[in-house]
Amino acid sequence: MSEYKVKVDGKEYTVRILGERGNTVEVDVEGIKLSVSLEEAIATKRAEAAQVAPKMEPQIEASQKPVQVAPAPVQPAVVTQPSPAGPGVVTSKVPGKVKEIKVAEGQQVQAGQAVVVVESMKMDIEIRTNRSGTVKAVYVKPGQFVQKDAPLILVE
Repeated sequence: MSEYKVKVDGKEYTVRILGERGNTVEVDVEGIKLSVSLEEAIATKRAEAAQVAPKMEPQIEASQKPVQVAPAPVQPAVVTQPSPAGPGVVTSKVPGKVKEIKVAEGQQVQAGQAVVVVESMKMDIEIRTNRSGTVKAVYVKPGQFVQKDAPLILVE
């Protein structure tokens, strides 16, 4: 397993290569598993030796082979949440970090009320419930990374 240090917008990350399938590479970035697409660069002797330098946007400063991060993580490192199947489960619309939980278990909520704030791509996204009822469970904590469609709370 290869490990690299990369910088994105001035912040340093540790990236571990988990596996490769064609032009897709599975990586672990600070505990978040991602599927990464690589585009072949101009062929060089190194490329012929199976070390293709990928073309990427935006550019990342790195001492090793750079990667282009796919927009959606495959799955967070630790998943202790139930399946999002079922009525009343409010799910994340985007992958990101839970910034704020606006409700508590036992609290009454109204349809359309913001219940969780998820930070994704430097934007705060308010996640709203689609039904009125009582919050029966809160599945996440502030600071936790979630994937798209991850269950956040249960409203019954």
